[in-house]
Amino acid sequence: MVSASEPGEVGDVPDFASHASFVYPGSIMSGSIPAELALDRRTALPGDYAFLLAEHPRPTWEGHPNNGQWCQFWLARHKMFREFGEGLIDACEKLAAAQVDPKGFHEWFMPRASFFLGELDTHHKVEEYHYFPLLSQADPRMEKGVALLEGDHEVIHDLLRGAYDTIIALDAAIQEKPDDVMGLVPRMGDDLAALDKGLKRHLDDEEDLVVPLILDRSEAALGMH
Repeated sequence: MVSASEPGEVGDVPDFASHASFVYPGSIMSGSIPAELALDRRTALPGDYAFLLAEHPRPTWEGHPNNGQWCQFWLARHKMFREFGEGLIDACEKLAAAQVDPKGFHEWFMPRASFFLGELDTHHKVEEYHYFPLLSQADPRMEKGVALLEGDHEVIHDLLRGAYDTIIALDAAIQEKPDDVMGLVPRMGDDLAALDKGLKRHLDDEEDLVVPLILDRSEAALGMH
């Protein structure tokens, strides 16, 4: 199966109850997002949103003197979320193809799914409460981009809840109703695929908006620490 990480790195026992009360802080700005820029419709950020990307394109990010510890850590977290999402989808595909038994799937999948959902939820809350306000204060042009990202978080939060509910059902079926497992696997795969698609679009656009500003101003000037 995929090798996202070993169980000991993500928590030995899945505790889905700890994620049952996902509380998204919401935004007073995110209701004004243009329909064509909805997470499930856009393919990239317009230039007036990613207004510094042309000056600081992706190939220049690595090794830039203003790409500091915070930025590198943040990008590493994004890379981890991408890899975990792909790993969970791959695991579901292997279970559906009978390439792994349900017990082995359960032992591998459940701790990682718990970790992934919980860490992603926490990541978004930290951005909402701390870093997004700093970005909005740094440059008035960032405000509509931050509103867009906050709107993305609301959509992703709903996708998280959908995936969480299916994981709960699958967890119970594997342990108590084995005959129901294979009927739930396609739903699990679909929920994770929808989350993966929206999350990757969001992460790419968030990076294109945020990283160029950091490179332009520096982490210290923005208060990113």
